[in-house]
Amino acid sequence: MPNTSTKAPHTPAFIQSNNDAREYRTLTLNNQLQVLLISEADADKAAAAMNVSVGSGSDSKNFAGLAHFLEHMLFLGTEKYPESGEYQSFISKHGGNHNAFTSYEDTNYFFEIESAYLSPALDRFSQFFTAPLFSEEYVNREKNAVHSEYQSKLRDDGRRQFDILKQALNPDHPYSKFSTGSLETLSDKEISAREAMLDFYQQHYSANQMSLVILGRESLDELEQIAERFFSAIPNRNIASKVVQEPLFAKDSLPKQLNIKPLKARHELRLQFPMPSTTYLYKEKPASYIASLIGHEGEGSLLSYLKAQGWATGLSAGSGISTKEEALFSIGINLTEPGVNAREEIINATFSYINLIQTQGINKWRFDEQKALSEQEFNFVEQGAAIHYVSTLAYNMSRYPSHEVVHAAYAMENFDPLLIQRYLSYLKPDNMLVTLVSPDIKTNKTSPWFGGEYALETFDSSKIAPTQLDVLKLPEPNPFIAKNLHLKADSNHSDTPINISTSPFYSLWFKHDTDFGTPKAQQYISLQTPISSSNVRSAVLTQMLSSWLSDASNEFAYPARLAGLDYSVYKHMRGLTFQLGGYDEQQPALLERLLQILSKEEISQERFDLVKQSLIKRWKNADKAPLYQQVSSQVSNLLQQPNWQEPELLSTINRLQLQDLVEFRTAFLQQLYIDSMVTGNLTADEARQSLKMVVEYLKPSLSKEAVPSMSILSLDQQHLQHYPEIEHNDNAYLHYYQGNSHSIETQAQWLLLAQILQSPYYQEMRTQQQLGYIVFASYHPVLNMPGLSLLVQSPTHSPEDIQQRSQRFLESFAEKLHTMPSTTWEEQKAGLIGNLLEKDDNLQSRTQRFWREMALEYTNFDRAAQLARAVQTLELSTIVQLFETQIIQGNAGQFEVSYQPKSKTFTDVKTLSAQLKPIAKH
Repeated sequence: MPNTSTKAPHTPAFIQSNNDAREYRTLTLNNQLQVLLISEADADKAAAAMNVSVGSGSDSKNFAGLAHFLEHMLFLGTEKYPESGEYQSFISKHGGNHNAFTSYEDTNYFFEIESAYLSPALDRFSQFFTAPLFSEEYVNREKNAVHSEYQSKLRDDGRRQFDILKQALNPDHPYSKFSTGSLETLSDKEISAREAMLDFYQQHYSANQMSLVILGRESLDELEQIAERFFSAIPNRNIASKVVQEPLFAKDSLPKQLNIKPLKARHELRLQFPMPSTTYLYKEKPASYIASLIGHEGEGSLLSYLKAQGWATGLSAGSGISTKEEALFSIGINLTEPGVNAREEIINATFSYINLIQTQGINKWRFDEQKALSEQEFNFVEQGAAIHYVSTLAYNMSRYPSHEVVHAAYAMENFDPLLIQRYLSYLKPDNMLVTLVSPDIKTNKTSPWFGGEYALETFDSSKIAPTQLDVLKLPEPNPFIAKNLHLKADSNHSDTPINISTSPFYSLWFKHDTDFGTPKAQQYISLQTPISSSNVRSAVLTQMLSSWLSDASNEFAYPARLAGLDYSVYKHMRGLTFQLGGYDEQQPALLERLLQILSKEEISQERFDLVKQSLIKRWKNADKAPLYQQVSSQVSNLLQQPNWQEPELLSTINRLQLQDLVEFRTAFLQQLYIDSMVTGNLTADEARQSLKMVVEYLKPSLSKEAVPSMSILSLDQQHLQHYPEIEHNDNAYLHYYQGNSHSIETQAQWLLLAQILQSPYYQEMRTQQQLGYIVFASYHPVLNMPGLSLLVQSPTHSPEDIQQRSQRFLESFAEKLHTMPSTTWEEQKAGLIGNLLEKDDNLQSRTQRFWREMALEYTNFDRAAQLARAVQTLELSTIVQLFETQIIQGNAGQFEVSYQPKSKTFTDVKTLSAQLKPIAKH
């Protein structure tokens, strides 16, 4: 094969983490395609991504959403592989996933697959960029798919507010345009949408505007040959990068105030400032430096002050919209109801803090501290999923030098105080868009594409009068920065956690683990009590206690988060859990402070009110979640007990007062059993010391058996129909089938059946029949009880029609399943086994897996291996019989959920649950 790539003779060394054992190589093919190769000898999954440096910002004026439409069409067949679902089917049956996204400046395609199938997958993938069919027969279908995607987001507050923001932008800037696409915008005009799409592909899809990343087990030389073989044929049209001359905001259009009425019960104040892009300033990061100070949440911070006034519950700062030319720096403040009326004072306080940064906050020691933390994070970075890694790197390749695409996000090398001052100068009142989001706001306009209600008004910046507030302080040096970063040895060499406790009142599962080469640890501490879910009042108070502890510990713990420690407190049916992670050195101090707060700190009226209001908002907003999520959640609402719905939670919390929480905390702490797990760079003695601290503070006195476990209800061959009361513009239909046993063998059967159904169900119901954008067949366990869900969300088809079409698909698929070739059967099994046995990416994901298995009482921690063995022994006849008896003949317990807009017929899921009995424990 002739050499079709070039390597620059003096390419700088590729910068990678000390903790990254993979090998990297950058090269440019002769067609000017930029390529990054990653060799990982023991990779379970191979992955690849192609980033095309064109997006919705280049849409034709007559065809809004054209770039997004092209992204959809590219998947529907190529000259070499003409079947529309061939690529998806190949990826799916070999244990993989795939996706794509279109943004303002980029279109990004990516997949992962079992490592052995990288080369044939790339053969299929590369055809998108050399010989796509763009078949006429799929044009109208995919227009419908784009339209369904658009329709599915009409009640999404984020999309509505983005649509409204665009009305404040410069109408001559491409960012102000509608980018999703619809049947209206993609309708044929003087030329057809297909012709426009072909023109777009020819004009913009050029090798010199693409970046390819390939990750596989093969050596770098082998990966280079693969890249050359499959991607050298992409045509290079020598297209120049697009430069936008128009500013994001028209000259003299700021300051302005944008008032937005959301669907959700929430109040937010956003202060946004246009400034030059900082992408090319990745070694200086002036905007990140500023954001780290404004967004600080520790003592003396802006958020601390606003919380003390009862005006805010959260604050964030950083770049929002970002293009090659400009960025929009955003300060977002989550308001309380009193905060809505105090927004003038809040804006003044914000500018007081900005002034404090300008006069006292630009210090080399602060930059050096951020630099040290960033370098530490980079040097001990842990792996994530390969599919997301390659997608991100392909995106980065068009923005950073090729040898820095991994490191650029962490780079902080040049302290430039004048540059920081220059970027601070953009944070001024007359360069500001003030956005108030509140259900109570007055509006007079409706956004054109998503129907959001808003008003755009002038803003009098002369009213802003920042005053010196003595309570505002810049952050002190971070006391949590880890200094002892060595890896410890321990005599415990078990592959899985072992219980090293001897008390009936608590457990301690421990595993010394430095497999990932980082001085980090994970600790889970579950505080369990029979009163936490004994009734709806106790369940609400448990959630309030958890939320209060998170909020009360935030000022102390925020610097710890910055220094690479993370923690969370969350409520569950049996009580609440602390989760600590990150560098092990400072975890004892963080854990002790959490225990002090939980057991001893006074619960103030102010913090109680903040927590109560936040939870009321959360539960009020539950019915604004995406429709498919609301429909899918009905399964657990029906089958998991105890379970309370949001109306019950809201009715209960409205009656609660401070004294109720104070008394509940006392009762909660008096009746505890504790489960704990410690893994990572800690010794067994250190793990015991950690638990000893917990026991001394909390004094557990109950046995595990004293705390009731969650029960699962059995459908027991019943066929229940449910019509939930939801508000949405789309239809939705879900059909859930419950397995008849939670044995490993039964779980394996339903897992494999779901994998086999996944791709053909999607292909038929979405691609062929165009029922809607959101379509899936998926494994749906409830705790450890297996099940299968078929779900379609559709803007055009009723639940009854979807049900009939779904049933016809199942009946026709029965024959295909019965006659499945043995090679396909073995590939499906191998794909599932590969997924089950996929190695853990990092300590956190491994510990989460152990913790879930312990919660399901698989304390041998080998559930995945058991499932893999069970799948390996399965015969096709077993799955055929399962499908015939449980699905086609309807012997499985079934639960159908149907939603249709404007329907007046509703059912109550609790009434349905009352008809069911708990599954007997084995």
